[in-house]
Amino acid sequence: MSVSISRASIRPMRFLLLSDIHNNLRAVEKMRAQESNSFDVLVVAGDIGSDCTHQIFDVLTTFKCPVLYVYGNWDHKLSYDASFGDVCHHLHLSPFESGPITFAGFSGCTAGWGQNPEAQRLHEEVNVAHSEIIRSLDSAKNEEKRAASLIEDEYTASVDALTTTSRRSLSQRKLKALDADRQRKLAALSKIAEDIRGADAYGLYLGQLSSVSEEVLTRNRRSLSEMLRQVETPRERTVVVTHDRLAKTQTDFAGVPVFLFGHRHGFAETNYQGAKYINVSALDLRRTVRPKVFSRGDHWKQFRNINFGNYAVLEWDQSAGFNVTRIPLDLDLDWQEHWELETVIHMPNAPFLS
Repeated sequence: MSVSISRASIRPMRFLLLSDIHNNLRAVEKMRAQESNSFDVLVVAGDIGSDCTHQIFDVLTTFKCPVLYVYGNWDHKLSYDASFGDVCHHLHLSPFESGPITFAGFSGCTAGWGQNPEAQRLHEEVNVAHSEIIRSLDSAKNEEKRAASLIEDEYTASVDALTTTSRRSLSQRKLKALDADRQRKLAALSKIAEDIRGADAYGLYLGQLSSVSEEVLTRNRRSLSEMLRQVETPRERTVVVTHDRLAKTQTDFAGVPVFLFGHRHGFAETNYQGAKYINVSALDLRRTVRPKVFSRGDHWKQFRNINFGNYAVLEWDQSAGFNVTRIPLDLDLDWQEHWELETVIHMPNAPFLS
């Protein structure tokens, strides 16, 4: 089913494109400060982040236009039917019309399926088919955990007993003997689970499990292709959005002029066989910097991050078709006066410089 917001005269359109936010609310706020309310649609090509999703959408919806999105591997905690506001629309196999342009896509592809319905169904089928070996392994792991706790308690009690009864400090020889006995017992515990993992039945289970992602992608591609055949919008005015880049698009999506994606963490526009493949990522692109002169105190606390992220604007008009422009996040041009890029250490959780 399509959601229509305008079927009026064909006019030029502007679309704001984001991807790979990675819970970086500050980057979203910075992007928002750079842009005015001049877009027909905002599109997020996945990796919003599962930790501050509502806060991120609260900022995005201030653009006063529809917010379309798909999920990526950072969004594995998010339900496919979650609501982030009346103007927000999950594109997973659910097209959206914005005037003359239709956006369509699916979530997952191919990095981390999260709660993708096809993935959940297929995983359940595999788990049911191999329930016996799964139960055996779970039982062995639970027993291993229970027995390991008893062994650790026994070890601690033995050390405490020696400490209480000995008038002298404990010899390293006695402590090593106790620890060696503990390690021997723990190693014996893990053998049962290791034997199960080495069984042919478990190998067959892993083999079928590894094929799930490929089958999920196949099923979602097929569903999207069938859905697009039912959409009234001409193919030349259709945009497909996924988190990772689709391959062999001429097989299932011939005639689609634009494919939007992220995941690759570097903006790129590629033209191939009449279609544009636009990697809009990443809004969250942190680079660690260090002060040129460290202050006294803990040096580790003096590292900072600068966001070198970007987003993009996609424009369309009836005569020129689709054109995309990369837009970097504004940087404080004076940062290099006191800071320099750290080339060895990456500290993504360090505070932002500005």
